[in-house]
Amino acid sequence: MDLNNRSMNDMNDEELAVLAKSDKNACEVLIRRYCRLILVKAELFANPSTDSDDLSQEAMISLMRAIESFDPSRGVKFSTYAETCIVNRMKTVCTQKKSAPKISGSLDDMSECDAVSVEETPESIYLYKELLSELRESVGTVLSPAESRTLQLCMQGLSYRSVAEKLCVSEKAVDNAMQRARRKLKHLYFNNF
Repeated sequence: MDLNNRSMNDMNDEELAVLAKSDKNACEVLIRRYCRLILVKAELFANPSTDSDDLSQEAMISLMRAIESFDPSRGVKFSTYAETCIVNRMKTVCTQKKSAPKISGSLDDMSECDAVSVEETPESIYLYKELLSELRESVGTVLSPAESRTLQLCMQGLSYRSVAEKLCVSEKAVDNAMQRARRKLKHLYFNNF
């Protein structure tokens, strides 16, 4: 571990969240810190219609969005914000699966952490795109081009139907690509952090 990572490990979550908007190493440190929380929460929320793996994958995506959208000027601790985002997403997925078992758990209905309002500014949009670019580079070795493109479009807020139309594939193909991408990302992040 280099000196830069050691100093990041000494930072608090709020400092790391601010730094993570421009530094992928800071983002990785935060993700490592919250992996255990995600696994514990996923086990607590798991039920017959939603397994803990699905919830962990959704929570990981929610954590990455929380890192990008965190605003320390609002006076909320990052841990509170991130946990709220993670729990809200898990509740949404569980509710969707119970009411309509065929719902794929897509990202198109993911809100920006219901408990905290997030303003989009040109700077936050730019930083979000930068973070996505860095994440794409780091996962480029594990995702196929189709999985990578599907994930990118879903993270932009497109529905599975819109992604399918854009890529000229079926909605089922989009769902399959997202499930594979989630599994691979979970494996990458949980095994490497």
